[in-house]
Amino acid sequence: MYLAAESHWWDPRVRDHATDWRPADLDALGFDTDALDLPVQRLSSGERQRLALARALAHAPSVLLLDEPSANLDGPNTERLERLVADWRAASGGGVLWVSHDPQQRGRVASRQYRIAAGELTEASGD
Repeated sequence: MYLAAESHWWDPRVRDHATDWRPADLDALGFDTDALDLPVQRLSSGERQRLALARALAHAPSVLLLDEPSANLDGPNTERLERLVADWRAASGGGVLWVSHDPQQRGRVASRQYRIAAGELTEASGD
């Protein structure tokens, strides 16, 4: 499941974007199930980003490809998102490929780091 840096929403209501929303994931991200009835256009960019992760997990992926998933989030919500991804990974055994330009975040979430420079993929130190 791919989660873009800027999430896209095509239906007017949050609920319409997945069928198996997981209340525990919503709670972990700071929402209750009432958030599913919100109009997408009323959501802030950070709310959309957090709900996009819940939407991705509602589809029961085996792998997450996260492209700057916390780019629009403040510190506490970044922590919530990172914790939920770590908990999902531990519970599901799923894989995570996390793209981040934030060295502190990479240090918190990565077991291995890679860098792409001049078209080359190399293993990077935790810088």
